[in-house]
Amino acid sequence: MTRTPVDVLKSIDMLSSLSTQDLNHLYSLMNTEEYRKEERLFTEGEAGETMYIVLSGSVSISVRTQDGAVLELAEISEGSFFGEMSIFDSAARSATCFPKSDTTVLSLNANDFYEFIQKRPAAGISIMQNMLKTTTQRLTSTGAFLSDMVTWGEKARTRAITDDFTGLYNRRFLDQAGEEQLTEAKNEGTPLSLVMLDLDHFGTLNNEYGQAVGDQVILAAVAVFKRIFEQNVVAVRYGGDEFTFLLKKTSPSRALDYCNQLLKELATIDLLKNLGGAVNQVSASIGIAGFPDNGETVAGLMEKADKALYQAKEAGRNRAAVWIEPEKNLRKSKIDSLKTRNLIIERIFEAVSEHDNFLMIGHKDPDEDCISSMIAMALLINKFAKTVYLMIPRKINENFQYLLNISRFNDIGIIYNDQEPPKNISTVFIMDTPKPDMIESFPGSTAVMENESIIKIEIDHHLGADSDYSGDHGYCLVDEASSASELVGLLAFKLDNYSEMVEAFSIEEIFSRNFVLAVLTGIIGDSKMGKYLKTRREKWFYHLFSELFNEMLSQKTHQDSRNFSTMDQVFAELQRLSKEEDECFRTMMESRVSVSDRIASIIIGREAMKEINSRFDYDTIVSVARYAADVLAESSRVLSLIVYPDSSGDKELIQFRVRRSQSYKDLDLRTILSAFSIENGGGHPGAIGFRIPENEVPDIREYSLKLIKDLEALMNDGKKD
Repeated sequence: MTRTPVDVLKSIDMLSSLSTQDLNHLYSLMNTEEYRKEERLFTEGEAGETMYIVLSGSVSISVRTQDGAVLELAEISEGSFFGEMSIFDSAARSATCFPKSDTTVLSLNANDFYEFIQKRPAAGISIMQNMLKTTTQRLTSTGAFLSDMVTWGEKARTRAITDDFTGLYNRRFLDQAGEEQLTEAKNEGTPLSLVMLDLDHFGTLNNEYGQAVGDQVILAAVAVFKRIFEQNVVAVRYGGDEFTFLLKKTSPSRALDYCNQLLKELATIDLLKNLGGAVNQVSASIGIAGFPDNGETVAGLMEKADKALYQAKEAGRNRAAVWIEPEKNLRKSKIDSLKTRNLIIERIFEAVSEHDNFLMIGHKDPDEDCISSMIAMALLINKFAKTVYLMIPRKINENFQYLLNISRFNDIGIIYNDQEPPKNISTVFIMDTPKPDMIESFPGSTAVMENESIIKIEIDHHLGADSDYSGDHGYCLVDEASSASELVGLLAFKLDNYSEMVEAFSIEEIFSRNFVLAVLTGIIGDSKMGKYLKTRREKWFYHLFSELFNEMLSQKTHQDSRNFSTMDQVFAELQRLSKEEDECFRTMMESRVSVSDRIASIIIGREAMKEINSRFDYDTIVSVARYAADVLAESSRVLSLIVYPDSSGDKELIQFRVRRSQSYKDLDLRTILSAFSIENGGGHPGAIGFRIPENEVPDIREYSLKLIKDLEALMNDGKKD
């Protein structure tokens, strides 16, 4: 039973003695206000004459320390009040307040409160006595904390800015210290070096010897850091085995001397020598960048130090490298070694796994390979359940519409070149574009390409006299190939070998039919069926991919569509698939059920699924089910649920897909897996999939309806929390 606002007021200690009549009168003087997550109610230092009572949700009360750090003093949850000092003396706000989730509050202005006291003095005095009592308790409990907090180095301050395990500073402190030291360096005209360090093969070390040994190595390395660097160096644990150092009044060449000495000291750590594993020595790869030569912002220095770190890894690890600004517009050339190619591919997949929002762009007036490689790469990233957008002209070859339908049914956004891309793009893929001045332009394109915080990954096969690099150093998969699409195919084969990454992101099938078709279209289009291949290597790769993809295609499509020999046949196949996906979507929507306002659902029974399986192939069903989940989630503005039997593998299973809308953020969908003890499933905060053996689900509809009720309950519990 839902509680009324007056019920909430009655449950508050300071109001519990009031009569129902008094409570109703008090409530009549209050305003109901709703705040979104992190939308500020008030800020420290501003004037205030209003107190608040939390009806639902919770708010954070925080203050700023002398050096600008933000520390949370308390969390105020449902049924509690805050801001009461403004009622007593209209004092300036002593803290900042913002909701930790979407929150509803009752607000009471000081003038309205004094009106209540005048009309109901006994009730007003009772409230004031209880309020003062609570306020005194709060001041008593936080007084010691506040006295610690304002002093550098005291316990509360240390907890806020340091890493508990190593005692080094944390990433939060790096943000403020970096800006302060950079400003000081600019004002004084002195150098500043930023150093980034990764322990070599730390993942392998942990897997071979266990986390306990890994922890010992980190602590031993930290001891070395403290011996080598002077006390005024800011040493930060940036991640598990990643560290960053700020060296005041230190040039990059001097920082390199420190780092080389550090590497020698790390080699003396003997924790791994007698363990019998592949990693028997502690070493590190280090990148160095300096102000003013390499950048004028902390973000810029970190980007250049990270690139130098990559160069150190590329050169064999166990070394330090200083970033040297490359010459502009270097001519593209083939990758010089298999090792370098593998490191570039590894770095590309690290970016895909670590970032969330991707933009695919190509060259102006894109051809078959440009469009196909963009879509193939988008499909590959989409397998990581990441957000991907294509940037394309409004007017393109009519044949490409079939490729764009593939994008539509695989949750890939399409942006036209007269539109601005979303503001949260973290990574740009530049596909099949010979040089920077040929990149597709769009509103804001210059800002995107010049933003150093956005990674630029380039995939291209144009080499030689009239080609220049557009991507960031270490992120350019530019090599001899029949097409850019072939290089995307190479990435797919490499991903197939990254078993841990495939498992971590629950990637079910890398070489899906749509991906195969997109790559094949690019290869056929750029090589004109293999007629214009230049080198033996290109011919070998062309035959390898075309034969392999044709073989896959013959297994994944109708028998009469094998052995493509012309572009027209490829486009005809794409057109057929586009029509099938539309028809499959309409068929699935016939099984939509309406039992919840917040969870839009499609529940397909066994007989209906037999009919769908007889008309559509497996890839079409999977693509359309995912598309349907997206459509329904946005229609409900909360969640969608898609349920259907799946007999494609060795086991008979029931497939479940849950997706949340873009506007609903209250529930991390992964909690569903743990809350319902589901083992065969995975996903990310906004989308999950899981499978249950068919013999455990005798009645699919009944099981799904119960699941919807359970999801409703889980959402309600999450809102209360």
